[in-house]
Amino acid sequence: MTEAENQAPVIIDISDIQDQSITESSITNVEFSVLASDENGVDNLNDSSLNATFSKAGETTRFNSSCSWISDVNTTTANYTCTIGIWYWDGAGTWNVNATILDSSSAQSAPYGETFTLLETTAMVMSPTALTWPTINLTSTNVLSNNDPVTINNTANKNIAYVNVTAIDLQGAEIKSDFIYAENFSVNTVDACGGTDMVNNTAIAVSGATIPKGNNSAGQGQEELYFCLKGMLPTISAQTYSTALGQWTISVS
Repeated sequence: MTEAENQAPVIIDISDIQDQSITESSITNVEFSVLASDENGVDNLNDSSLNATFSKAGETTRFNSSCSWISDVNTTTANYTCTIGIWYWDGAGTWNVNATILDSSSAQSAPYGETFTLLETTAMVMSPTALTWPTINLTSTNVLSNNDPVTINNTANKNIAYVNVTAIDLQGAEIKSDFIYAENFSVNTVDACGGTDMVNNTAIAVSGATIPKGNNSAGQGQEELYFCLKGMLPTISAQTYSTALGQWTISVS
């Protein structure tokens, strides 16, 4: 058979990919199979040339440029397996799956497409997980925590629209009738007092705090919170105050 009679190979199937979820702060490897055929015979397929991609508008295309031959199905068709990694910040929705292959004459198959759904996941990690303040006089005002900011990383693929802080009144360790009230604290997204005032045992959305999905290692998908003690009742006792009545919490949505 002459070169002019060479027929380009064809991708005839990509196996169905079930709905996928990201792995928090990591990569999810998705394996699937591809069937390729060549009318000039299975030996005419360039087994090392099979290329597969996952793509979605607005997202980074994920690919495997060296899928592996598994077996010959018959004299014209071969079965290959591909693995493509999905990162934790890859966006939820419908992703396109595409594969192409070359033959020994470098003729390329037409693209063949499938789709799968990547589900949306909400997750975050933060550090530190406990706040401290320096020694404070009862008349002190606008004192920032000495171990903030609390850095929150969005470790999944939902764009976080709200960062909520639930503050609890601090109780005196010795004179338990004395309190530093939650309302005496504020939370800010910059290293300064001001920002959003807290309310006891109530989740309050911090003004301006949002965390788009992104690669944490590249400094993306992060928010910083700064905590300020605005002041105290001058009639309370000088002593240690703690979260004996309940831990403060940070949540996202």
